Amino acid sequence: VYPNPAINQININKFVDIKVYNVIGDMIISENNVNVLDVSKIKSGMYMLQITYENKTINKRIIKE
Repeated sequence: VYPNPAINQININKFVDIKVYNVIGDMIISENNVNVLDVSKIKSGMYMLQITYENKTINKRIIKE
């Protein structure tokens, strides 16, 4: 998952299902089978990514500038 911090988009090395949550736990983005995520429309701050790939789930923190 790169770049971090992100400005307009986040790149993922594989095609994944991804959900983005704000700091209070509200899901703000949900995308399936993507390897690039557009974050240009969300506000600056810290977010949690929930990435699902091959029945495994990984959580990553990102910063949106």
